Amino acid sequence: MIPRRSVIDAIDRDTPVLNKLSPTAQKNISDRMEQWFADTEKYIYPNNTGTNSHLATQFLASFGLKNASEVFHFLKTVGGKATLTMIAREIMKEESRIESIRERNAEEMLKQQRHLVFLLMGIIAERQELAKNVDQLIRLEIDKHLVKHPEYNIETVSERVPIQILEDMIAHYVETIKVLDEKLDELEYQLKQVEEELAIIEEEERRMEVYHEELRTHIDILDTYLQLPIPDRSQGLQENPTVFSEQRIPVLEEDLERYKKQEELYKNTVSDNIQTQEVEKRRLSRHIRVTEHELNLHKDQLKLRTRTPEEFIRKALEKTRAQIQDYQPIPGQLDPELEGLKLREKGLVHALGVMSSNSILLNEKLERVFILSQARFSIKPEDAKRLIQRGERSYALIPKGKEPNDLTEDEWVQAELEFEQVKKSIQTPRFNKLDKIEEKKQRFSQRKAEPEHLKELLQTQQLELQGAKKEMGETLRQIRARKTLLLHQSTRYSHTSTPKPETIQSKSQMVEQFESLILKAPKKEEIEKIRDMVDHSSISPENKGELNKLIEQVAPEKVMGSQQRLRFFKEVKHLISETSPSSHVDSTVQKKD
Repeated sequence: MIPRRSVIDAIDRDTPVLNKLSPTAQKNISDRMEQWFADTEKYIYPNNTGTNSHLATQFLASFGLKNASEVFHFLKTVGGKATLTMIAREIMKEESRIESIRERNAEEMLKQQRHLVFLLMGIIAERQELAKNVDQLIRLEIDKHLVKHPEYNIETVSERVPIQILEDMIAHYVETIKVLDEKLDELEYQLKQVEEELAIIEEEERRMEVYHEELRTHIDILDTYLQLPIPDRSQGLQENPTVFSEQRIPVLEEDLERYKKQEELYKNTVSDNIQTQEVEKRRLSRHIRVTEHELNLHKDQLKLRTRTPEEFIRKALEKTRAQIQDYQPIPGQLDPELEGLKLREKGLVHALGVMSSNSILLNEKLERVFILSQARFSIKPEDAKRLIQRGERSYALIPKGKEPNDLTEDEWVQAELEFEQVKKSIQTPRFNKLDKIEEKKQRFSQRKAEPEHLKELLQTQQLELQGAKKEMGETLRQIRARKTLLLHQSTRYSHTSTPKPETIQSKSQMVEQFESLILKAPKKEEIEKIRDMVDHSSISPENKGELNKLIEQVAPEKVMGSQQRLRFFKEVKHLISETSPSSHVDSTVQKKD
């Protein structure tokens, strides 16, 4: 922290910069800073309920300062700039820390989701292993049963023990498929929400792109005014606007004819990608509008016969201001036309300022140019040496009298901050607007990144679980087929002293048939087969009627939702189990002791 005494000393030595501003500007700055200090004091001491003025005074007093204007003075000193450098460094550290936390949270969520998938896949693998070894398991259970009960013959055991094992396996599979269905429904809901969020962002992005296209049209029109070379005062050279217009007109007429042919071709062509075609149409429309504007501009110049670039730009500025005055904006809406006209006005005013000053023009590579449409910076010659390019689009303004090789890392940070503070004043209006457009594009990219990543993750999980459910369904069908075969074989070994298991088995089979029906998208023939099974069963007429009502709820080629499926299955099971098997058992036959 900067010591209190050093702050006061620095203020005493500083030039009263704030006094150079208008009274209104001074008050606005002081009010904003006072609000900021008061908010900070409230954050540190939440129970402090004083006024903003009182809270701000308390905060400043802890640093030996009296009011907000002293802070403004201090930040303009060497010590103040060092403080800004430290603040910037701390902000970068904090941003890095926040980003690290965000990445860790995303990674933790990913781990949890993967853990759930692995658990489900583990259950699936276990069930599949059981299915593969079903015959061996049945044989082992039979052997165990024979050891415990040697008096039972193989036929009696085969009709009871293996079927029980298969029924247990079927129950486990059905339960696991239900869990998978619930998870798939949850994933579907999450995926729908993410897709809706993405759709909103993409629609906003699309509107923004259309808006920016309109602005780029005005930027291109501004460039048509700024293509005229400015005078080189050092050599006394000056371009004649009339000669320049005479050279440009035939080129523009050729361009306009080419663009109109392309536009006509697109109008008469049907494309598979409508969105791409619309973008191309808008691009051609913009080119035509800009070219027509420049062509009319140069034709007017041949009539006016302006002699100097300054006069040429001044006439263009008058025309643009007249357009702004006559324009009727739509209330409550963003208006790219009005914003574009104001941008053209700024660009033309800036061009006149450059022509009347000793500023020089530099392009993005900091090379000197003499055409305003090619320039990124307009800067005084003595400051041009201080402007250094650090990366593709990164710049720094080094201190006077310093060489780039002599700067420390802290001094480079300060130089980059210095550039950011003056960037808007030394960049051309054209590039200031392009920077804002690029910033908005980056913000949309950042907003889209997280939901896009989440969507991809959810889709991957969905595919994995759908594949697992399909495999489990196939295994379940195999086990049921095995059980049906065993039930069929067991009827040959039934004894007259034992009640026939047909009713119990048929009820169990009916439940399984209904299960099979609702676990997939059934065909119409399969639904009719179930209806026929109910009609020919021993179920009471009332329950048959209720079951037929339930069958009406099953739509061909459609899968039931998990909640509806659960309710359906419970009702079916209840209605089938209500039928008493006693009527199918011969009451005269007594079981032997």
